[in-house]
Amino acid sequence: LITAIKKLKGGDHRQDDTSIRPMISRSSAATVEKSVNEAVKAGTKILVGGKQREAFMEPTILEDTPFDTDARKEEIFNPMILLYSYNDFKEAVKEANNTYYGLQASVFTYDLNKVFYAFEHIEAGGVCLNNSPSTCVDSQPYGGIKDSGIQREGVKYTMDDMLETKVLVMCNIGNASYF
Repeated sequence: LITAIKKLKGGDHRQDDTSIRPMISRSSAATVEKSVNEAVKAGTKILVGGKQREAFMEPTILEDTPFDTDARKEEIFNPMILLYSYNDFKEAVKEANNTYYGLQASVFTYDLNKVFYAFEHIEAGGVCLNNSPSTCVDSQPYGGIKDSGIQREGVKYTMDDMLETKVLVMCNIGNASYF
């Protein structure tokens, strides 16, 4: 994973060989770097990345980040992976739920029992198997739970949110006619 992260090229999004793009602003990147530094002071180990250059934040992997740090508890949209080791899958799922947010989750396994357990117990708007949670198609109800919100993206689900549902219940209308 670290080798693959180191090979990612950051830069101009208009270039075909660019994998990582700048963040929305320098201040956003600075906020992420500050959260990384705070996590390191709390005992987190940086496996790769962690530095800011203008609006660009290096892809970062942090190991064993404490919950009370912004890198762990806040929804900071950036190229960062938080790694934790575990011995028991159910404990790992419980730890994954130890957050205020629940947009999307990923599970990497070939064990179908773990897949179904994760789907049933992970508190997120969606669980993605063996891929990043950014995998999304228009027909999919993409969204979250908890402080990540309750709305869903996807054409059908977006339209549903813009419509008022109304029902007509007709009882005992006998020989009613239309027009």
